[in-house]
Amino acid sequence: MEDLLNWKNTHDGKPLIIYGPRQVGKTYLVREFAKRYYENLYEINFELNKELVKFFNGDLTVDNILLQLSAYQINNKIKPQKTLIFFDEIQRCPNAITLLKAFAMDKRYDVIASGSLLGVSMSSVSSYPVGYVRTLYMKPFSFEEFLWVNNYSKEDISKYQEFFDNEQEVLPLIHSTLNKLFLEYIIVGGMPEAVKTFVETKDFGNVYQVQKDILDLYLKDVTKYASNNLKEKIKDCFNSIPTQLSKKNKKFQFKYVKPNGSGRYYYSSIAWLEDAGLVSKVHRLKTFDRPLKAYKDLASFKLYFVDTGLLLAMYEESGIQSEILNGNLGIFKGALFENVIVENLIANDMPVYYYRKDSKLEIDFVTFYDNKIVPIEVKFGRNTQSISFNHVIRNHNLDYGIKLSLNNVNCSNKQFKCFPLYMVMFIK
Repeated sequence: MEDLLNWKNTHDGKPLIIYGPRQVGKTYLVREFAKRYYENLYEINFELNKELVKFFNGDLTVDNILLQLSAYQINNKIKPQKTLIFFDEIQRCPNAITLLKAFAMDKRYDVIASGSLLGVSMSSVSSYPVGYVRTLYMKPFSFEEFLWVNNYSKEDISKYQEFFDNEQEVLPLIHSTLNKLFLEYIIVGGMPEAVKTFVETKDFGNVYQVQKDILDLYLKDVTKYASNNLKEKIKDCFNSIPTQLSKKNKKFQFKYVKPNGSGRYYYSSIAWLEDAGLVSKVHRLKTFDRPLKAYKDLASFKLYFVDTGLLLAMYEESGIQSEILNGNLGIFKGALFENVIVENLIANDMPVYYYRKDSKLEIDFVTFYDNKIVPIEVKFGRNTQSISFNHVIRNHNLDYGIKLSLNNVNCSNKQFKCFPLYMVMFIK
């Protein structure tokens, strides 16, 4: 909401395009924004009103389109600065995307566009309005946002951050409570409907049903939007993610998609999942040097799911939620803990890589934080020992590394700072 208000207050006339996976809350957010800051909302959903697509052919001027729209909803007057024009599911109307440039040059009207699979659909746009639009990528709830929903204020969270900033042990009851909430967050994830269901019912079974429905929608989108030669390949890659992340070496390997699978055969399928906002690709880092992006290995990557709660639902095993809450995570521990950390680092706009030299030397994640290259290890148990971690920090002359686990803060060794998993929300 703050990002949208900042966009509105710039007054530069550029339309805003909101990206993000299906069911992440894009439409809901825009409607709430319009209620708060505009006299009225003029909304067109090109998925529900397919007949409107034809009106965006021909002479694409702002005045011509507004004349037709005013006739279509005669009682909904479009007023400059007082009406928010919202084109939802705009990927169904590529010409409407092209028209955004005209709105930017006109400068009289506030326009927001959004849609599911918008990243995938951009290839069919004849003239994308580069330089004439602003973009916002909407992600699932971070853990900090999950705390807001559970009645923790920003003031509460800022007090917890003092323990992080001062590298002090968290008071026992606070630590225990936040650990429990973080484990619940792993189960529930950050999709708004799943979070809402959990807050209202406290029933993980109800949450699981919501998650399964969302996953079904994602697979239906593959059938609906992917080209015929990609549909089965995308589904194969999508369904292999839980297996890929349950391996000791979590590098994405095409042989686990299908026997004898190859990168050449599946590469475009991975790209489709990325464009759809369903996965995050974390590349291997060749060496510890700046800028990190210059040293990423394009051929080696891990593929994490957009939402950890949805990833958990993909395993389709009963009773797993109680196992997580009780700390008995079995094979799922590494997959879920790593996925949730990646999800939150990305939510905090952090660059994320991993490092692997051989089977004996691997670092879960590497980021650039506090103006330093910082390795991050994720520990799912109480044991935070790591030979690889110690070796990398010493041999590459790094200032320090961060270990995240269920344990309390321990920064007695300035090279190995240990923080609870939930404090990932402060690495930003």
